[in-house]
Amino acid sequence: MAVSASDFVDKLQEDCLKHEALNHSYLKKFENKELNKDHVKLFAEQYYCFSRHFSRYLAALVAITPDEGARAPLIKNLGEEYGAREEDGQEMDPELTHPAIFRRFLRSVGIDTSPEALAAIKPLPETKLFVDKYLNIRFLNYIEAFGALGPGTEYIVPQMYTSVREGCRGAGLSEEEVLFFSAHIELDVEHAEGIKDSLLPFAQTEDHQEIMRFGAMDFLDARCVLWDGLERASKF
Repeated sequence: MAVSASDFVDKLQEDCLKHEALNHSYLKKFENKELNKDHVKLFAEQYYCFSRHFSRYLAALVAITPDEGARAPLIKNLGEEYGAREEDGQEMDPELTHPAIFRRFLRSVGIDTSPEALAAIKPLPETKLFVDKYLNIRFLNYIEAFGALGPGTEYIVPQMYTSVREGCRGAGLSEEEVLFFSAHIELDVEHAEGIKDSLLPFAQTEDHQEIMRFGAMDFLDARCVLWDGLERASKF
């Protein structure tokens, strides 16, 4: 018998924070401030390969979600990816898109952010698998996709990015240079709550709960593969 949707989602979120992806030895290097700027540079290049497409992942979930109400917070998130902030009266701004803010981070560790240089970044095999996993959201059952992008992604960001930010600070980066992570630590608490409200109607039955849990855990497993590749390539 299925537990209530709210209790199910609360437990799923709790389990996501206990997943290896949030407790991986690579992420622990950030927490313990064991990285130098070369380590951060490699992370920045590879994570940009993922982060630059985030609006596409959101758009894919919007496209496959049949419920009008459930699409609303996703569409709001999309606007914020492009610099809009409804609460502050901020319209979309090309200088404030999340990829643009991430490129500030790239420049802080000496990465050329010209279009040609960015296009030449070669993803590690593990990074490519991770990015492809997200780009293929459009082929998933929407309930599985909500689990993947909600509890399995947006919900974990504050804890995950706190670790990343600490590691970057330890490598000598300034507060301005880690703005991307600081902004998401606050913003994605709100995003996760919005997505939680959207997915509750789909988490009423045991079958749907199983599908949603699978999506969350499957994408967290994929994040472990990303961390494995970065740890291997970092040569600590």
